[in-house]
Amino acid sequence: MALVYLGTAAVVATGAGAAGAAVSGQGNLPAAYRTAPAGAVSSEPSYLSSPSGPASSLPSRAQAAVSLPVSLPAVQSGTSTPASAPTPPAAATPTAQPAAPQPTRPAVPATPVATQQPAAPAAPAPAAVSLNSWQAIEGAAAGHGGVLPTMDIPLPVGVTAAQSQMPISGDQWNNATTIVQQALNKGMGLRSAVIAVATAMQESKLVNINYGTYDSLGLFQQRPSCGWGTAAQITDPVYASDAFLDALHTYQVSNPGWATQPVWQPAQAVQGSAFPQAYEQWEVQAASVVMGVARNLLHGQ
Repeated sequence: MALVYLGTAAVVATGAGAAGAAVSGQGNLPAAYRTAPAGAVSSEPSYLSSPSGPASSLPSRAQAAVSLPVSLPAVQSGTSTPASAPTPPAAATPTAQPAAPQPTRPAVPATPVATQQPAAPAAPAPAAVSLNSWQAIEGAAAGHGGVLPTMDIPLPVGVTAAQSQMPISGDQWNNATTIVQQALNKGMGLRSAVIAVATAMQESKLVNINYGTYDSLGLFQQRPSCGWGTAAQITDPVYASDAFLDALHTYQVSNPGWATQPVWQPAQAVQGSAFPQAYEQWEVQAASVVMGVARNLLHGQ
């Protein structure tokens, strides 16, 4: 069993080839359903600072008041000798004050041992489903009762233009697979893959050719003189697909309704063809090719 990304949703593939479907390069959807176990959390209590003792204060060392009474005897007539003055009492000696009591610091409690928190249970793996039809793939990707976003629907609207068909060889199928893989790797969805495959079908019949009008080369007939890259680069199917998809993404950012537009509109925004509506004739077959490639990726074939 393998969890495979398709556009912006995830499905579980089963079967002998399922493991291959999860290999890098076969999808780029949101992260797999798993929840990391919560780690143990420990906390240490904070301690109160030691209380300060009562403020010590020494009583004031006031001196005892010294009274100096003066007694004047009555003056005797004709006598000039005054009565002797009394001896003043001795000053009182102040009493020594007791020492101020020292505060007692409470003992600091021992640090408690952190309690190990139990690990959170792992999220259950999504149930495996049979992916033998495109309807089953859409249902698995959307989830029970869900709806795929428009960018992940190969044909979100009806086709009105006349359609053409071409035989598909092994090499053409491999080139289409490269385009689909690069679209999914970039998280651009299956509708972007349909636009890219239809463009390559019109430009080169899905053949990596080394000739074209003026200096056009490769699957998308990109031109070195127009800044698409060197001749060696644009005849590399991976590089050429990435270059087209990057330009398509720039158009999508400015046009939120791109997924429901006729396929020729976003294709023409990238290519600047003299025959813009020619891309439309390949939309249905391009969608069929993209769905077939996606099934193979899910089954690891």
